[in-house]
Amino acid sequence: MGNRFSFLPLLLVLFPLTLIFTFLLFFSSDLGLVTPSAIREPTFGNHVGVAQGMNYNDLILSVDTQTEGEIDEGLPPINNSNTFYTKGLLSTVLFPDNSEIIQNLSRPNPASLNQTSESVVLHNFQKLVSGTWSLNVSRGLVTDFHANFKLLTVNGIEKHFIEILNFQNSNGSPVTFNQFSNTPINGYADIKIDDELFQSKFPLTIQIFKINTIVITIKDEAVSDIFYNNNLLGITDSFKNFKGDELLIFEEDEK
Repeated sequence: MGNRFSFLPLLLVLFPLTLIFTFLLFFSSDLGLVTPSAIREPTFGNHVGVAQGMNYNDLILSVDTQTEGEIDEGLPPINNSNTFYTKGLLSTVLFPDNSEIIQNLSRPNPASLNQTSESVVLHNFQKLVSGTWSLNVSRGLVTDFHANFKLLTVNGIEKHFIEILNFQNSNGSPVTFNQFSNTPINGYADIKIDDELFQSKFPLTIQIFKINTIVITIKDEAVSDIFYNNNLLGITDSFKNFKGDELLIFEEDEK
């Protein structure tokens, strides 16, 4: 009998505790404090899935925008011949036109000789051009052309800062780039001298020769006279197609 009823005090203690634990577990699940494992969401997996879905949708939207033509209706598709970016250096020696001076020297009139000597002093020095240029073309249209350079006489006396900007294509002349030949680009631009507008919408032609060089021809008398009616010459140090691939690659000489 003593052994039979020795567990009775222990049962009397454990039974109320079991009831209390069951009661708390039941009500905590109703209040949302404990979430059943069957409906628990994998948070990390969901975030990864959303990110992948967003990237995928953006990629499809980008492709549709470029290929279907629904948004850019009427514009030609992008390709290597009508969309590119290039930049480089301007470096030119400008030589004065001495033909008029030579003609004046052949005249016996002393007054002409005086004027000729003044022309020699003021205009017989070569000028140096040194600076940079960049050109961006999209779907056959120049979206940006910018040339920024110094203009100095070789004697170092005369120095100016020149900027050519705000280029616009001539009507009906879309750009078609030819990597193996000459690509002319006709249009109009503004020119600033020492940060002041000198001439607006003057005509000029930009020519790219086989990616490697650039020639700028000024077709305005007042502007061209500043450069002794010479072309501005430059080299290319980068040329990227519409995919952003660099086409101008300088291979190191094998030793």
